[in-house]
Amino acid sequence: MRTILIAAAAVAGLSLAACSKAEQTEAKTEATEAAADAGSAMKDAADTTAEAAADAGAAMKETATEAGDAMKAAGEEAKEGAVDAKNAAADAMKGDEKK
Repeated sequence: MRTILIAAAAVAGLSLAACSKAEQTEAKTEATEAAADAGSAMKDAADTTAEAAADAGAAMKETATEAGDAMKAAGEEAKEGAVDAKNAAADAMKGDEKK
């Protein structure tokens, strides 16, 4: 009877150990998969951030170019206005000299 109890205890112990090992293996597999998913999510986030940064950089460059073009046009218009004002003043002075 004692031998049967020892054998039963041994079988139960082996069963628990096997179950525990299976659970450990499953937990390890799940942890590995979770780590892989996290790594993939981090890579996706990094790629998205890089794309957004590139888009922002392109938008800034375009805006700076447009602002530069607008400033150049405004400068040319101001120069033309100054030339027109100078010519108008010169014409007015000539008209005053004739009187």
